[in-house]
Amino acid sequence: MRAGGRERVAKRVTVVAVAALVAGVVAVGIPANAAWTLPDLPEKDQASWTMPLDQYVGVGVVRLNYATELLIQGCMVDAGHDDAVVPWRDVDAATNATERQPLRAFDLAAARERGYHVPPTVDAGADAWRAFSYRETSPDEAADRATCLERAYREHPELLTGASASSTTGSVGDVAIRLSNAAFLEARQDASVRRAADAWHACMLDQGVGAGPWADDLPEDPADMPTTRMAQAFTSYDPATAVGDEERDLAETDAACRAASGYLDALYEAEWQQQLTVPHDYGERLAQIDTGPLVAAQQLVDRTIERLGPERPKGL
Repeated sequence: MRAGGRERVAKRVTVVAVAALVAGVVAVGIPANAAWTLPDLPEKDQASWTMPLDQYVGVGVVRLNYATELLIQGCMVDAGHDDAVVPWRDVDAATNATERQPLRAFDLAAARERGYHVPPTVDAGADAWRAFSYRETSPDEAADRATCLERAYREHPELLTGASASSTTGSVGDVAIRLSNAAFLEARQDASVRRAADAWHACMLDQGVGAGPWADDLPEDPADMPTTRMAQAFTSYDPATAVGDEERDLAETDAACRAASGYLDALYEAEWQQQLTVPHDYGERLAQIDTGPLVAAQQLVDRTIERLGPERPKGL
């Protein structure tokens, strides 16, 4: 998930953690050149904002649990347990509400989806999921569930090894996210990004933003969008409120200028370079993780939810 208004909101949330992280590096006296280089890198994918540290984050518990139920659903129904049909839930909202996420750049897809509004955190299917998760089960159903799980793990070993790895990474995954967020914030100060920010500002003026209702509120840097006054006017800090046409139009203009000015390209490359090395003490912790199972499990979980996830019920 990406962040436009989210960049601004998340910056406030992460600044303390980032400061603590940097302070910790200084406190242990690690020289600036004592860097640990990430041994394996993913393919660059700006559209997904893929970053080197992503491989250490692990599979989110919300998505992992949901995908596991979807994988064993067919087996359970075949065994006669119709109550094992998995209900719809908003896994993205549930994940946003309970799990720390790496900062991501604001782009046109995010602007079209939600304007400047922060990502949703209310899972409209939470009640149905809770009822499903805590339903009473018979001894026979429990036994069949164990059999179906064993079969799923046998057919998809990455699910078991990835789940095990995720449960043991814990704080390491959190460190990876904090390092990632520190790199994101640092990348915004890169010289190439600053130059692109100037081009973004010129683009916004060319699009007439400087002559509109926000003429006195247009910042010099896209990282400061939306401004406090904009966020208050759009109530973009509240994901439960609707995205209006004015907000969406401004957000899409903003995002288009970020792309046209080269700001997104520069920011992606700057953050990528920032993530290639980490302080040695943190690198030693990351080095203990076998990233293969984590990446494989994440890919399986994503495919499973996309392929087997039920349609959102009308009215939710």
